[in-house]
Amino acid sequence: MEPADSRMYWLSAAIPNDQFLLYCFVDQQVPMADLAEGLRRRAGRVADLCLRVCDVPLSLDQPLWVHRPVTPDQVVVHAGADTWQRCLERVGSLMADQLVPTRSCWRLHLLGPVTDTPRGPAVVAVLQIVHSLGDGRRTSRIARDLFGDHELRTVAPPERDRLPPALAASSAAVRGGLAMPVRVGQMLWRGMCAFRAVRDRPPSARPGYALTRLNRPSGTQRALRVIVGDRTMLPAGDTVTTGVLTAISIALEAYLGRDVAPIGAELTIGRTRDARARNNFRNAGIDLHLEEADPAERARHIAAEMARAAEADDEPARIAERRASDTTPAILSHWGTRQFDPDRRPETVTGVTVVSSVYRGAADLTLGGGPVQFTTGFPALSPAQGLTHGVHGIGTTVAISVTTSPEIMPDVDRYIELLRAALERVATIDGRQDSGGPSESPGPDRG
Repeated sequence: MEPADSRMYWLSAAIPNDQFLLYCFVDQQVPMADLAEGLRRRAGRVADLCLRVCDVPLSLDQPLWVHRPVTPDQVVVHAGADTWQRCLERVGSLMADQLVPTRSCWRLHLLGPVTDTPRGPAVVAVLQIVHSLGDGRRTSRIARDLFGDHELRTVAPPERDRLPPALAASSAAVRGGLAMPVRVGQMLWRGMCAFRAVRDRPPSARPGYALTRLNRPSGTQRALRVIVGDRTMLPAGDTVTTGVLTAISIALEAYLGRDVAPIGAELTIGRTRDARARNNFRNAGIDLHLEEADPAERARHIAAEMARAAEADDEPARIAERRASDTTPAILSHWGTRQFDPDRRPETVTGVTVVSSVYRGAADLTLGGGPVQFTTGFPALSPAQGLTHGVHGIGTTVAISVTTSPEIMPDVDRYIELLRAALERVATIDGRQDSGGPSESPGPDRG
């Protein structure tokens, strides 16, 4: 594993972070058992779906990815979810059953046929996948392999898996122990470089946002909602993410009241630089500029915030910090993640809500001969953030999801109506920026 993926794996013990990628396909009246069997066979030819995690003794080195053949229990058919509301309720209940990566890194849930999705009758497929296996972009590519019709080769165990996992892990522990003095030296050197770079960096103008009633533990129940529309429901000249963030700012302002200003959103931003890590993103606080009443002006400010946040990731200080973090020996990194206390209430948050935005490509996926209608996802809640938004596009269709809990939002449908009204208001903005599909901010991406 790469260090970033190891940290995501270890952190899941404190904050569950499984991703749930939902795809709706036109119902072709194919028996659900036949669909499940076809997907099991297809999954066996998707390399990323033939992996599991193997821990290294004493965390003397990063955990290992080892081969795991697909088993029948990884594709599950759920009976009774015949309406869209029941489907969302079932998916919400599934979030309480997180995967154990050392046993299995994914599970596929088939629900339906559902009679009344936002795009009509459909079969719903939900790919549950551990975050260490990939961020929003990576898992979207995995889903394209699973639901696409392109040719895939049969996956054979890699050469390194000729050793039994236990023996491979013991061997890695020995190598890691022998390399420990060198790695500690690298950590100290790069840590000093990072310290100097951060010391010379101007202080941040925004330390965080004050807690709202949305920023508290959310309990175990989940309330999910989805708004589906065409790309035309957002300004033609803005990116999808800019338009949706502007709409969220209007909806939150109406829901929370003006007295909570300023507020911001924690946006997960995909890095443009290639990396070996499966999780190649960072989180950034984006001010929602409630002080600006005009939606068009607010959208311009939000777009500028997003651009600055993306550029800031290439600052020398941030690069130095990442290099120092990635050279930290696994045993110390694992110890550090175990010190995280999810019950400790922070004084401020990066954003009062989380927004994850991923474009999942062309609408050329199928299931049982039925074309894809739309796709969405549900970023995980955390002890400090009880409301998250997902923005997911496929083809020209955009879905905006809301994930919360009855303890945080007992009136979630009121918030959904406020968000719908905000989207209608934002749609009237004259676009001023170059447009495309939804801009990606992978998860923690959360999703």
